[in-house]
Amino acid sequence: MEITYTAVMETLESGNPLPPLVPEDVWNSELSKGIVSASPEELLKGQTVKDETYAGAIKSGLLLWNDDLNDSHDISQGLSNHTGSYWHGIMHRREPDYSNAKYWFGRVGTHPIYPELRDCTLSIFKETADPSAALSDIGDKIESNEHWDPYQFIDWCAAAEQDLSSDVAQFLQQVQVEEIKLLLAYSYRNAI
Repeated sequence: MEITYTAVMETLESGNPLPPLVPEDVWNSELSKGIVSASPEELLKGQTVKDETYAGAIKSGLLLWNDDLNDSHDISQGLSNHTGSYWHGIMHRREPDYSNAKYWFGRVGTHPIYPELRDCTLSIFKETADPSAALSDIGDKIESNEHWDPYQFIDWCAAAEQDLSSDVAQFLQQVQVEEIKLLLAYSYRNAI
C-alpha cells in the first residue's frame, strides 16, 4: 500500500469509518508503521511542505484515526501550536483520560474548525431518526450554544463510556470522525 495522505485517508474511510470512542487496539498496525516511517514529503506526495509542524499534525491525526494512540501521542506532544494541542487533546479523550484531555483543550483556545464542527454536529443530529431522550438533550444543548464546547463533548464521551451501544455513543462516534476529518483538512491546508 502506498503511504500518501490520500491513500491513507481512503484506507481509513473504507476500513475504519467509525473509530471507537475508546479504542482497545490499533486498527491496522502495518498502516501505522507506514505512517510513522513516511517523511512529510512522501506523505504529501506532489506537494511542497511549507510547515513541518502541520505536517507532523497530519501524521498524528492519521495515526489517531487508525486508533494508534501511542504513536499519535509521541508526535502530538511535540507540536507546539493550537492544532498540535487539539490532536493531543483528542488522543487523551480517547485514551480515556478526560481531565488530561480538558487540559490540552484548554491550550487549544478557540480553534478555527469549531464553527464548522458545530454545524456538522447539528446536521448529524438532525439526520438521526428517533433519537433517545438523552441524545435529544445533547442536540438541544448543541443547538442552544452558538459556539462549539469541546469540554462538553468530553463530558458526553465520558458518560457514553457506560453504554457504548447507545444511540448517544454512536452519535458521538460520528461527530468524532467528522472532527478528525476537519482537523486533518485544516492541518493539510496549513502544511502545504
